[in-house]
Amino acid sequence: MRIKVIINPKSKNGNHKDLKAVFQEKFTRHHLDIEQTAYPGHATHMARQAAKENIDTVVAVGGDGTVNEVLNGIAGTNVALGIIPTGTANDLATLYRIPADIDQAPEVILKHRLQSADVISVNDRYYVTCGGLGFPCQVVRIANRIKHHTLIGKPVARILGSKLYVLAVICAILKKRRTADLLSVQWNGSSMRVDPLWAMVSNQPFLGKNFQISPGAANNDGMFDLCLVENRKNRFQVLSIVKKVMAGRHIYSPCVKTWRTSELTLKSKRPVPFFGDGELFEQKQNFSIKIMPGALNLIVPQAISGA
Repeated sequence: MRIKVIINPKSKNGNHKDLKAVFQEKFTRHHLDIEQTAYPGHATHMARQAAKENIDTVVAVGGDGTVNEVLNGIAGTNVALGIIPTGTANDLATLYRIPADIDQAPEVILKHRLQSADVISVNDRYYVTCGGLGFPCQVVRIANRIKHHTLIGKPVARILGSKLYVLAVICAILKKRRTADLLSVQWNGSSMRVDPLWAMVSNQPFLGKNFQISPGAANNDGMFDLCLVENRKNRFQVLSIVKKVMAGRHIYSPCVKTWRTSELTLKSKRPVPFFGDGELFEQKQNFSIKIMPGALNLIVPQAISGA
């Protein structure tokens, strides 16, 4: 097996001093190349080059953002993606119960049990877990600012873990100002115009471990789940809907609409950010969203029915 390991040293545990030594020991019988990322987008470049060089397995060592970068280099190819989760939330790894222990995770990769997963395409970018626009983009922006803070970022991320996103939600609610921003939503010949608190397009049930944004969503059914929440008048209403999301009970609220589809177009009057896998994409007015069935070969401990 030809293995390319891509390490994000800025992830929560990505600078663990024993990482390289562990990989060299675990993968000693295989052709191994280990590199660290040096700038945003570097992992995508390295993963794309690995695919061109007929590397059969690329291992992302980091959080969901690192996985997203690697995904954008290998989606639609035969390259297998291995994950050693060292990030804050590790949503994809959590879904498939991929161990965070740096001694156990390489064993999963060596067994090389593959499961195909759908990928969501947004214009020219891909993601595999959850994404969308509106209020969650502000949450992601705040969480990333905390994580990347020079002095407190890593200690806070290490102490809070996925609870960092709960803190970011609280900060976002306190900062939120209600503004009307009409959004055109088009799918399967249908259309509607809404003023959304958020429009979430998900490939799995949860986001940031704690938020059950799309209960029942699966990333191998050839569809994605849309969760559309109407804008709220004040902070208390926003807090109320967020609390329901943590239990997955928001889907019963009259202000929430949910459905499944394989194609979707979102149009805003002004450029707005969209995020996927915890990463903010370029601000745009139009988002063409499509499902790419089975576009990712993921290495998992065991196949999960309905995942």
